[in-house]
Amino acid sequence: MTTESATREEIAAVTTELLATELNISAAEIHGDDVLKNLPAADSLKLVRVVAKLERRWDIELSDEAVFAAITVDDLVTLIEKYVSGELAGS
Repeated sequence: MTTESATREEIAAVTTELLATELNISAAEIHGDDVLKNLPAADSLKLVRVVAKLERRWDIELSDEAVFAAITVDDLVTLIEKYVSGELAGS
């Protein structure tokens, strides 16, 4: 996928689907204002796997500091959106 074609809605949908798959829950259970670490069955390893899949999906490399600063699902979507758009660069 080219980064230019990724809209916020697409990023949110992919992020939600990856979280749902990794946590073995329904995507309908995941909302933008949900705290990532409070999602059902969430732990740091599962969340790291989701981030790694997001990085591969859009061919980006997120900085650890930025990932750890993402508290909610929306925070993570915004972070991915900024990297995909080129607003932020990996370190």
